[in-house]
Parts: sequence; structure tokens; C-alpha cells
Amino acid sequence: MPLLQAVADRLSATSVERGVVEEVIDRDALFALLPFHRIEGKAWVYNREGVLSEGAFIDPYNDTVPEEASTVTDVTVTLKTLIGDVDVDKFSEATKSDTNDQKALQIAMKAKGMGRRFRRTLVQGDSAANSKEFDGLWKLVTAQQSIAAGAGPTNNLTFSMLDDLVDRVPNGADAIMMHSSTLRYYRALCRAQNGTDAAQIMIPNFGLALPAHNGVPIIINDFMPTTENVGGTALTGGSFRSVYAMRLNEADGLFGVYGGSEAAGFTVEDIGTVQNKDATRTRLKWYCNLALKSTKSLARLYGVSN
Repeated sequence: MPLLQAVADRLSATSVERGVVEEVIDRDALFALLPFHRIEGKAWVYNREGVLSEGAFIDPYNDTVPEEASTVTDVTVTLKTLIGDVDVDKFSEATKSDTNDQKALQIAMKAKGMGRRFRRTLVQGDSAANSKEFDGLWKLVTAQQSIAAGAGPTNNLTFSMLDDLVDRVPNGADAIMMHSSTLRYYRALCRAQNGTDAAQIMIPNFGLALPAHNGVPIIINDFMPTTENVGGTALTGGSFRSVYAMRLNEADGLFGVYGGSEAAGFTVEDIGTVQNKDATRTRLKWYCNLALKSTKSLARLYGVSN
């Protein structure tokens, strides 16, 4: 949808200060912690460790040494296209950019909205339901790495549940992801236990202070569904939610992959004048996906009721 005249008028009002007061504050902790790897071509194949060969005990006298090789599985990640256009009327851009650059603001807000779409897909993505998007965490996590909070109807979060969740990532979890309402309950647990709020941890190089559980930072993602069924097999049909523990690195963990531009993130492309109207069109796009090297680097606690 092109920039509406009413929106342009509001952005051009002389009484407002330069910039836009955002109604919704986006949290960028996810992008600060999630690493990204650039790939060539439209797809990337990597090896995932399968069955390990453990050897065997044998008789010390002329017994046969068994031979068995470990196995690996080839995993293919195909880049998906997250893309969108925004049209800005040339009259509005020329006459109503006195306090706000109309085009720059629209591009910034478009990028913000597309960033939300990425965060939503990171959790809820289902390529079986929509082949144009990538699989999110709820599809990438294995059954062996999934923990039931309970059979319902009340499965309140506990410290022991989070301890179990983090322990499912044997090489060490780098982040716990949960909905803000779940974090509020976690903070209430902390206050009830020792009268203080959740511990905070500073993320190096980003200047972010995040709440933490046993030294593992907690990322808030309010695009996580709160309507899951109790069994965690569907994202709608109930009033439950999930909590994820993630190991984030390119060696054996969860990370993003992208193609095209040298830097991760959205590419801004000036399409130029729209053929049938007095407006310019700008396109934002990102060729991206998620990769999970080891299935042990992602765990899910599902069926949480608070």
C-alpha cells in the first residue's frame, strides 16, 4: 500500500519533533546474539553428526577387532526471500519532508516491520504449510529435545523446568527465549524465592543488559505464540506457550544464513519512479534461513500455562 496522504500530513506536522515516536518498542537482543553466515548460491549443504561409533571391549587373546564408522547426515538449507516494497508519493516527499524525511521514515518503518516478520518466522515458520518461508524453532527442534511442562490444565513454570531445559543443551546454552508474559512469571518466582528480581547479564560488545537464569541470558520474543495446544504440536487451539534454550554459533549451534549482500540484514534497492503514478518505489529484501548444526543445540519446554 502506498504512503497515504493522511499519514504524510501527520509526519509533516510542524508541531512534532524530528523523528517518529514509536508506539511499539522493538527488542533487538535476538539480532545481537544470533550469528549469521553468508553462503554462495541459493542453497547450502552441511553435515550433521549422526550415530557415533563407540568401539567395543574385546578378549585380549586373538579376538577380532570390530570395525564401525560413525555416520553423518547431509542437511540442505535453501534461502528464502523476505521482501517488500514501499511507495512514497513524490508530492509528499517534496513538500512534507520539513520535519521528517518521508522516504527515509517509510524505509525505516518497513525494515522494522520486516524484522518483526523474521522474528515471528524464526519461531513459527512452517515450510510444510507455506513453502515460501523457512522452518522455525518449533519445527527444527527434535522430539528428544522437547520437554512437556505437564498434562494441563495448569503447568506453571518452575526453576527445575528451566534447569532441565538448559541441561538438554549439553555443550552449553547461549540464550533462553521466551514470551514477555513468561518472563514476568519468572521474575515473580525470583522475588518469591529471595526477594529480588532476576539476575542481569551484560552482553559483550553490544551494551545490552539482559535478565538471566543461571548465567544464561533470556531473550524476549513477543512474536512467540501464546495459543499453543498443551502437547506443543500446534501453535493454535490452546492457551499454552513454549520456552526455548539455544546454543548460538556456526560450529555446532543454531545460526542464520543469508546470501547476496556482503553484510547480513536487509538490502535497500531504489526501484525508481512507479510507471503509473507520481511516486518512487523502494524495495527491501533479505535472502535468509536458519541452520541448526547439531540437534543437541536446541531444546524446547512446551505446554507452559503462564
